[in-house]
Amino acid sequence: MNAPTKSQPPAMQAMLDEMLRIAGDDAHRPGVMEQLAAVMKKAVADPQLLAALGAATGENPDLYGSMTDPGLGIMGVHSSKIGYREPHDHGACWAINVQVAGKLRLVHWTQDGVDPATGKVRLRKIDEIVMGPGDVDCSPPGVAHELYPESDDSIELAVRCHSLASIIQNRYDRTNGVHIHWSWGQKKAVETGQFEVVGEAGLNARPPGEAMTARVK
Repeated sequence: MNAPTKSQPPAMQAMLDEMLRIAGDDAHRPGVMEQLAAVMKKAVADPQLLAALGAATGENPDLYGSMTDPGLGIMGVHSSKIGYREPHDHGACWAINVQVAGKLRLVHWTQDGVDPATGKVRLRKIDEIVMGPGDVDCSPPGVAHELYPESDDSIELAVRCHSLASIIQNRYDRTNGVHIHWSWGQKKAVETGQFEVVGEAGLNARPPGEAMTARVK
């Protein structure tokens, strides 16, 4: 069972306790993602808790668990340190993003088959939102999210149901159209290919050039 990295303020500890109760031994059960998101949405309606969450991740980004610990994990992501992140999913696992400070633009993508002529994976936009303090977003299994900090002070909580070391991610570099199957456990791409953006006009605009370097290591 994971454990907090250090003692937490009462409101933060109450949130974590309720999340752990809901997650149980398997946070991948149907309905768990939605219940956890609701708990966090209610908790971060308190401005003082938002400030405490931002402060708690200032020196150590892992608020709860780590990338290698099994089970539920919560990490603070500071845009000034991480920057833009290319579209990526969490394999068969879900992800929850909670905005703590600043603004973040989040775009959801999904695979839409394979082009029979070229063999390229088709990537289609689902929706796009701009998140501010207290906003909560869910990415179900198989749904990729692309994250653009809209302010330098953007801080979010990245919540995951399983250790990143145990999954294979789909990552999409929109600067060169490369589709990567990334293994956190092996710290390498286990397979590569090509993809293309399909759907509504304008989605092929090039993202920031640091797409493949400014990411969570």
